Amino acid sequence: MRRPGSVVLALLAACLLTGATTSAASAQAPDPETAGAGPVVVVGVPDLRWQDVAPATTPTLWRLASRSSVAAMTDRSGEPITRRAAGWVSLNAGTRARADVPPAVVPDPGDPAQLHALRAANAGAAYQAQVGALGEALRRAGLVVDAVGGPGAVLGAMAGDGTVSTSSPSVAAALVDAHADVVVVELPQLYAVGRLDAGAVQAALTAIDGTVATILTTLPRNASLLLAGVSEGLTGPAHLHVAMATGPSFGTGGLTSASTGRDGVVQLIDVAPTVLSLAGSPVPSAMPGAPWHATTNSGITTARDVAAFVELDERSVIVRASVRWYYPAVAGTALLFVLVTLIAWQRRRTGILRPLGAVVAAVPLAGYLMQLVPWWRAGSWPQLPLTFGIALALGLAAASTPWAGRHRWGTAGVLGAVTIAVIIADAATGSPLSLDAPFADNPIIAGRFRGIGNVAFALLGAATLVLSAAVAAGRDSRRGTLTVCGLGALAVAVDGLPVLGDDFGGVLALLPAVAVLAIVVARIRISGWHVLAVVVATALTTGLFALNDFSRPPAQRTHLGRFIAQIGDGVAGTVVHRKLDTSLGTFSTGWPRWIVLGWVVLALAAWLGHRRGRLRVPAAVDLRTARGLLMALGTLAVLGAAVNDSGLEITAFAFYLAAPLLVPLLEPTGASPPPPSPKSREVGRVGTGGP
Repeated sequence: MRRPGSVVLALLAACLLTGATTSAASAQAPDPETAGAGPVVVVGVPDLRWQDVAPATTPTLWRLASRSSVAAMTDRSGEPITRRAAGWVSLNAGTRARADVPPAVVPDPGDPAQLHALRAANAGAAYQAQVGALGEALRRAGLVVDAVGGPGAVLGAMAGDGTVSTSSPSVAAALVDAHADVVVVELPQLYAVGRLDAGAVQAALTAIDGTVATILTTLPRNASLLLAGVSEGLTGPAHLHVAMATGPSFGTGGLTSASTGRDGVVQLIDVAPTVLSLAGSPVPSAMPGAPWHATTNSGITTARDVAAFVELDERSVIVRASVRWYYPAVAGTALLFVLVTLIAWQRRRTGILRPLGAVVAAVPLAGYLMQLVPWWRAGSWPQLPLTFGIALALGLAAASTPWAGRHRWGTAGVLGAVTIAVIIADAATGSPLSLDAPFADNPIIAGRFRGIGNVAFALLGAATLVLSAAVAAGRDSRRGTLTVCGLGALAVAVDGLPVLGDDFGGVLALLPAVAVLAIVVARIRISGWHVLAVVVATALTTGLFALNDFSRPPAQRTHLGRFIAQIGDGVAGTVVHRKLDTSLGTFSTGWPRWIVLGWVVLALAAWLGHRRGRLRVPAAVDLRTARGLLMALGTLAVLGAAVNDSGLEITAFAFYLAAPLLVPLLEPTGASPPPPSPKSREVGRVGTGGP
């Protein structure tokens, strides 16, 4: 049987080609000859969801969706739940902003005291949003901005001094009388309506639908219309909302943006960059959002599009709500495994640890694979049964393979290979498994939308090191080193390439970890020069990934390329500071710290047991490779926690895969021999003249 290492090498190469092809073909940038050809009208409807759009109840919105580029939109702001004021300020700032007012209040930026309060609220916030950024950029470009409708329109259109060029009673008046280049409209009828009052909801939707119909009749042919559900409702949890775009730069189909990289999903913070792009104005680097652009029309009907957006919202809401009990269950599984291992070592009965460790190590990967089943249609309860059922199947299968039966490293190598294959295949195909996986990318939270997220990176990194060590163990140093370098280089490439993993921080941790394992396997004594070479190689590799992304047009850059631009503009410090604060927060809150505590207890018990002669490394285990693997995993865990905003979550999940697979490499000294099988007992009785 071919070793898993060669199979994974071939799969990774195929995934690189597939991912590059998929990324190149998935999106269409706006036509520069038509972008900005006419006025831009932004219609903001607080709490408008795709569940509200239907042929019978909102015929105008339904027809608009059928001829527009459409997407589900996350309106995450700098507040825990984006209410009306925070949504409008975030739209204006092009980043996650705060309003710090009661949900029913809309500040008046014309009042100096209220404008100062908005600025103060954001000056000390994580994203340090520039209040009035959109209006200020449009004013510098010499464009006329008009606000129509509810008071939220002023928050969305204002410049830094809290003022708007003009204010008109209707879109027609703004375009004809005020000669506005950009019009921002608020239709707030739905915001304060109780969702349980069906009659009130329908009345609000009817009013909104009628106003949109009137707006459409007044738009010139070269105008662009952006319609967005700019906030949550007055009460209730967060949802995904409506995003539509029509005009010369948009056709019938889907929407995406470089800030998400996922077809059919955009962000509220993308609206300001989209307006500026359509108006022909440069987008400030302080805006982390990116312009919307249309994706290739796949021929999907409006009904199927809307149904898909509704299902995505429902699944995202379920996953977000269930994390409060799913995460403790997964953490408890890790802690229970630690307890079972300590008891097994104490009693010198460790036969169960190899298959049990494989099952536990497969739990995080099972959280991704369960996305292959539409479990959410039955509610939240199937998540745990599916997770542990898939983990049981994966773990027992890995422990039963021929390689696992012949080699101490076999089970770890097989499960490592499967983990690598799944994560990279997912990234190469647009990350369908990562979308709404419990430890991955929930679009409502809007941390990441595609590529390799932080937990996936931790699993990929740990699996790469484990598989590399398993394949290199027992080989001569040259072949072992080539194996480690080959698998490591491919994993680094997949993790860092913007068209695939798009993981800036991951490369900074994974490449040094691979280098540590390669140096140990090569039997080279680590010196200061080796450390310097690894640091330089890591910096150059990461820089090349970022510069490759930066070389693309601004509207197509991911966060890697935008970070380079932010360095040039002097605003990168805000990004670094925010990520550092988030990372440090994981040390004092959240379940990852308890998982890490469990692995620390297990490591201390193993060290003390080995030191006192109660545990030993069997002769069948390549001790040098095992030590190198531990050093590499430690490097991955420490650097990963330091340079990624998930902090201890990296450490927790890197060892969630690795620790249970490493436990069988130790055994108690003086362990009792396994009990004889029934067949051997029968042979013994016959040999002694028994009956």
